Amino acid sequence: MKTIALLATVSYAVSASAFTINFVNRCGFTVWPAVGKAPNGQPDPSVAFGKRLDPGQSASFSVDDHALGIRAWGRTGCDANGANCQTGACNGGLVCNDAGITSDVILSEYGFGDFGQWGGQRTAWDLSHVDASINIDTQLSSSDGQSVLCRASNCPADQAYNNPTDFAADRNSPLGQTFTHTFCP
Repeated sequence: MKTIALLATVSYAVSASAFTINFVNRCGFTVWPAVGKAPNGQPDPSVAFGKRLDPGQSASFSVDDHALGIRAWGRTGCDANGANCQTGACNGGLVCNDAGITSDVILSEYGFGDFGQWGGQRTAWDLSHVDASINIDTQLSSSDGQSVLCRASNCPADQAYNNPTDFAADRNSPLGQTFTHTFCP
């Protein structure tokens, strides 16, 4: 009986120490969201998610609060298996195994940070389209009330990284937040 109680406690602790990415498709077309992990640009298959979202649908994926190099993006024009996408393509089909390194589209990015006396342990997050295109207008909001918006027609440096020095695009939130990644806001 103690083993069951211990497992329940460990299971609760793991789920309580995670952030959630909630994908919402408000586009008039199908989007295939994906999540991957690539700390320092090196794909790590321990975090991988892919799904088909028809217009109006949503899906969620949770990630350990202490993870680094998490990225999420939307793919368009994919085949029925979520592969051979026109934008946001990756290796691996529906569930990418390259963490979006080859996607060349706008990404939401997340990673654990310890800001010490200036905020403690938090999740750092942003939108980025450095060396990439904006294939889908994207809004990213946190359950603590922060939000950024990047449209192909208007994407200021304080809303998303256009180059590696756009630090005004940085945001951070307490651990355990829900981040809503909205396609076609």
